[in-house]
Amino acid sequence: MNSAQSAIAVIRDEHRSIAAILRGLVKHLSEVQAGDAEPDFPLFMARFDYLEVVPERVHHPKENDYLFRLLRQRTAESRGIFDELEAEHAEAAAMLAQLRCRLEEFRQHGDVAAFEQELRVYADFQWNHMGKEENIVLPLALRYLLPADWKMIDAAFAANRSD
Repeated sequence: MNSAQSAIAVIRDEHRSIAAILRGLVKHLSEVQAGDAEPDFPLFMARFDYLEVVPERVHHPKENDYLFRLLRQRTAESRGIFDELEAEHAEAAAMLAQLRCRLEEFRQHGDVAAFEQELRVYADFQWNHMGKEENIVLPLALRYLLPADWKMIDAAFAANRSD
């Protein structure tokens, strides 16, 4: 496996992990609303903690600092997408903080509707965001980045590997 393949594998694996956490949150909430389960607030919080640490502190900074930065140097094509995605990285952190507030309101007052709305908006936002990265950014990266760029990106994401 070359550096490009290796780096892309890590990025996609992390996206799958984030998507799985989101699906689990939505599924559990659906079970609660259907009366099939009691709300597991520690589970919600643990999944929010994961979303705060992995995407916000590990994954997104490496995309910004390596993948997007190097692509900006190599091509002017779709340059606006990098600004958009970096803004979404910042927006996601704020959305997660708001989601935590809605969870606390749900826990204290039983306001499941506001929590559900916030969770669905956040999950859709994240899924759309990851789709842009995989369907727009990664093809651009494969087209324009140099082998030395990929070695740098692969090294940066190597610390994220779980294998």
